[in-house]
Amino acid sequence: MEWIETTGRDLNEAKELALEHLGVDERDIEFEVLDEGRSSFLGFGRKSARIRARLRPSFPNPKRERKPRRPRQTTSAGAPATESVTASEKIEKPKTERSRTEKPKESRKVESEENIAPQAAHEEVSRVELANAAQEFLAGLMHEFGLSGEVTVTHLDEESMELEINGEGLGSLVGTRGSVLTAVQEVTRSVVQTRAGEGAGRVGVDIAGYRQRRREALEKFAREQAEKVRESGEELVFEEMLAPDRKVIHDTVAEISGVSTRSEGDEPHRYVVMFRETLASQETSNDGETTTVDS
Repeated sequence: MEWIETTGRDLNEAKELALEHLGVDERDIEFEVLDEGRSSFLGFGRKSARIRARLRPSFPNPKRERKPRRPRQTTSAGAPATESVTASEKIEKPKTERSRTEKPKESRKVESEENIAPQAAHEEVSRVELANAAQEFLAGLMHEFGLSGEVTVTHLDEESMELEINGEGLGSLVGTRGSVLTAVQEVTRSVVQTRAGEGAGRVGVDIAGYRQRRREALEKFAREQAEKVRESGEELVFEEMLAPDRKVIHDTVAEISGVSTRSEGDEPHRYVVMFRETLASQETSNDGETTTVDS
């Protein structure tokens, strides 16, 4: 039988396609893995698994040589003699040693139960170790994307850490208006929280200085629009923004007298509204995002 090749999202799917094509059970087929594939992250870097398969070759069973029959012994009267077996020749059945097999299982069970508590609790991890864990995660992520670059820790204290990725062709890790970068930062924070528990602190990730350039551009834009709103008195509705960008607008406008901001809408379609302050609006102008640390 000739080989056929199939591909799938993973090895299991590739095998199922091969079984469906050949119309047999798995025990009647043999596989060879050509490519194990690679899982994706946020829709990037996926690589299909590939195998080849064929019907398992069958061979005729070898003929067994028949043993010559033992001549029957007869008594003097001509009747067949019954074979006698002495006690030493009796075939004893193997004893089932339940006590010997069950005891180790019980001991292993006790050992595993004793180890549950220490494993469940978070071990105390230093800030340097947490930063190293974040670095290793980001480096592995770049490898999955097929990218090359360097991950450095630009800031580290007891409350926060900042990491930056530098290299060539990192646009796929930034995404439209930093959408992928925001997701990368959230996953990195989860990795740190898994190691540290409640003491993870703030985790920031930047790629080739994107966040700094984005912040500077948004600050400049917010100041320009604040001047227009203060002169005209008309509200200005911004386009939908991610939480980090909204925070930049709120923080910038908070330093400008006579103008304020608020956020409206539901995620992921939340946006900023800029308006001229009045005596009544000064008390209820913001929804809390100006004092919330978005990351």
